[in-house]
Amino acid sequence: MTALTSGKKTSWTIASIATAILLGVCTPARAFMFGTTGIQFDEETTVRFTFDESHGMYQSSLWVAQAQSGNTGYSNISRLFYEIKSSDNGPADEWKGTAGNTVFPNSGSGGQTFTFLKDQLYALLLWSDTGSGLQFEQYVSSSTFMNSPEWFAANSRFRRTECLAAGCQQAVFGDFNLNYGSTESFSANNGGVGSEGFQSVTMAQLAQGTKISFDDGGGDDADFQDFSVRAQLAPEPVTLFGTMLGIGALGAARAQRKRLRRSAK
Repeated sequence: MTALTSGKKTSWTIASIATAILLGVCTPARAFMFGTTGIQFDEETTVRFTFDESHGMYQSSLWVAQAQSGNTGYSNISRLFYEIKSSDNGPADEWKGTAGNTVFPNSGSGGQTFTFLKDQLYALLLWSDTGSGLQFEQYVSSSTFMNSPEWFAANSRFRRTECLAAGCQQAVFGDFNLNYGSTESFSANNGGVGSEGFQSVTMAQLAQGTKISFDDGGGDDADFQDFSVRAQLAPEPVTLFGTMLGIGALGAARAQRKRLRRSAK
């Protein structure tokens, strides 16, 4: 299984910055995170992911990766979605890929669920074959700090040298706009708000459902239109059971009122 590790640099400045980033991400005071600083929950939590659409000629797959002990590396542990080809119809509609034609969930149909363990640190990794035939040729991470030369994957191509130690933001979270037919920038499509305005969501937003979209690193457009999904907290069985009981109780109450009305007539 392809894994990423944190590389050692000879520059004390770069290594110190990277260490500070890691320490900031892993602080226990921030038990819940869902965004570009990482994914972490303070209790076991299941999230349902559904695919939206993909663009660009890269053939990609989206994985959940979990931090190893000491957070010095990440290992792919669950594939959520994968592309069987570059697009539905070649370069048409900017190499558009849709569910059931180009992109499929790893199992089942429609969405894909994953259970995040309590207090574990995760990231979403978009791996791409850029044309070599290698599934793990290149990646971008939902965690910004991993998109830097401090992190690398063995036997894969890595092109984040321009991001320095702090990393580049390659994913956006929240209620943003994407205009696939527009040549305008991401910020222009979002009222002047750039990717920095879509770095994380709250638990309440995740409960309602949030969008996540990646820029796969191909070209310099940073349009975040290359691979888009939705994420939402999956209702727990106890909640569903309680809802069913509530619906049943309401139905019984209505029936009782109707019987009372009939008997009063």
